[in-house]
Amino acid sequence: MEAVDTRKVKESADWLRYLTLMGVERPASGHPGLPLGCADLGVMLFRYFLRGSGAHPEWPNRDRFILSAGHGSMLLYGLGHLFGYPFTLKDLAAFRVLGSKTPGHPEYDLSHGLETTTGPLGQGFANAVGVALSSKMLAARFNKPDLSLFDFRVFTLMGDGCTMEGLTNEAASMAGHLGLDNLVAIYDDNNISIDGHVDITMTENVGARYEALGWHVERVEGSDLAAVAAQLGKLPALAGKPKLLIMKTAIGEGLDKLKGQHKIHGAPAGLDEIAYFVKNSTFAKSFLARYPDATTAEIIKAKLQEELKSGEFTPAPDLKAFLAGKSEAHDPLIAAWTSKLEDYKKKYPVDAALLARFLRPEVTPELRQELLAYAQDADATRKIGASTLQILCKHWPGMVGGSADLVGSTFATVKGDKYVQKGDYAGRNIAFGIREHAMGAVANGLALGKAFIPFTSTFFTFVDYMKPAVRLAALMKLKHLFVFTHDSIYVGEDGPTHQPIEHLGSMRLIPGLHTFRPANDMEMGFSMLHYAEHQGPAVVLGTRQALDASLFKLPGDRAAWYEKFKKGAYALFDTAGKPDLILAGSGSEVSTLVQAKALLEQKGKKVRLVSIPCLELFDEADPAYKASLLPTGVPVYLAEAASHRGFQAFYGRDIHPLAMNRFGESGSYKAVAKHFGFTPEAVAEAAMKL
Repeated sequence: MEAVDTRKVKESADWLRYLTLMGVERPASGHPGLPLGCADLGVMLFRYFLRGSGAHPEWPNRDRFILSAGHGSMLLYGLGHLFGYPFTLKDLAAFRVLGSKTPGHPEYDLSHGLETTTGPLGQGFANAVGVALSSKMLAARFNKPDLSLFDFRVFTLMGDGCTMEGLTNEAASMAGHLGLDNLVAIYDDNNISIDGHVDITMTENVGARYEALGWHVERVEGSDLAAVAAQLGKLPALAGKPKLLIMKTAIGEGLDKLKGQHKIHGAPAGLDEIAYFVKNSTFAKSFLARYPDATTAEIIKAKLQEELKSGEFTPAPDLKAFLAGKSEAHDPLIAAWTSKLEDYKKKYPVDAALLARFLRPEVTPELRQELLAYAQDADATRKIGASTLQILCKHWPGMVGGSADLVGSTFATVKGDKYVQKGDYAGRNIAFGIREHAMGAVANGLALGKAFIPFTSTFFTFVDYMKPAVRLAALMKLKHLFVFTHDSIYVGEDGPTHQPIEHLGSMRLIPGLHTFRPANDMEMGFSMLHYAEHQGPAVVLGTRQALDASLFKLPGDRAAWYEKFKKGAYALFDTAGKPDLILAGSGSEVSTLVQAKALLEQKGKKVRLVSIPCLELFDEADPAYKASLLPTGVPVYLAEAASHRGFQAFYGRDIHPLAMNRFGESGSYKAVAKHFGFTPEAVAEAAMKL
């Protein structure tokens, strides 16, 4: 390996520090502290240790760098500019400007070298665990003794805030258990958080904690560049355990009064401090080359003010050759891998074809038809969901996942396959343990590489523990399937702690996420098909209890039914002419409405029964269709055993909701349903009053 030129690293890092200071100063917004403290590390990593190239940002075997401390985004944008990714100086000057390439926290954009969105602290760390696991799983499936395609490593940079978040402990426990030795986490130990020195909040021995979790731990002074280089050269090669490098740094490195102070964590440094940095750092050479008269602090400040106004930041052309050495070293490596892939296709055509299916999963006519035609006897939709999941797994070999220790209840598993374990990563089932928060974020990491399609599963009430991951999957449009069961008050005896009355509304509020609450076998198959056919994540909900038999194995053209289903709501059972009354609901409540419809029809009422498997899709439907389905002047009795708190104020005069306005109760599910009015008789009686 090429020897690390610590002098050039320092010079490049000081230019990066200047770009950070100016980038944050211009909008008067941002977090300069971490980039200033970690600039040397970043330059060293990108220049010497990360295998990859700005010219080939989506190379499948690239090493990944995930900035878990995502508030330090100027570090990532600046490194992107230095090492050939499409970030110009103008882009850096547009930091945090609406519509720019450089928003306040990194976004998911592989073309720009941004591996993941890392806003909430700890999410990036847990994503990194998932990405590292994906490397192991790809290697187990496709590497051959004579042709190894996948061995990429994952480096993640975390701060004190990430370290405090409980999510990182969950994910670190999982990584240690699985022996993910291709993962290196670097802890920027600057002893600072927003409110001050971390000794007001954290006095634990972080290294000892990670060692107890099964990690190899090393410590280094961040100012000793030779020692940092030695650790980065040694750690990735150590086998058997993930690695944590605790790097002692000074927040605001290079500044005068603000170095080591919590004020520089998330606020601009100010011209006095930037001028001090320019005058007292190696960047002075580049600045003087542009402004030969900038010999005093006042002149430097004047020039800086001009640059802030114009957005014309000072370049460092003398570093061009050093920085270009990255591409010179790694472009041939990528070319050799591409050639190896061609050899692989010739020597192992079956495996190569399977790899293509992993990287480009398709909704084949066979998959579509199987989900369209899916039919099953009456049962709980959690069991039906498990059966339709097997169809996806059969057609998508890259579909993997598991549950938070609840496979025996949610049934979300790849039947007949084994669990991933340390040293054996060939299975498709992942035992996430009772780590819901990590489960969601680690599975997002699996989805980031595009080779695997993850599913995760738990009781719907525990979405509280994984909501950040659900939200970020939607933000990044990741192909992540969330299978949540025990979806309402019908959980019964477990009581209100396990009856997720408010969660249905919370999922529906997330942009880019479709939440499906199927009422029968047909709708479950359709929900899985819609997920398969569309970009991004989906939530599919399942009941604990069996549903009404009259809803199952419905006759008719399934393709025609699916066209109605895709509108989010449709007449599952209709009546001749204009209805007197409309009963509407989703999931298990549709079973109740079927029986209520029969009771009302015995009293001479013309009743339309509308199923609403996906309210978000119905919201997107054509207004004329909505008006035809729910015509003005016809009362609608809307039954969902979920909270509609806040929404009810905006319902039109024709909408009369039967919803949960309080937490549930403990008892048999039938007794709880009767207590809250979710019985055919209670629905029919209330509907008659309309």
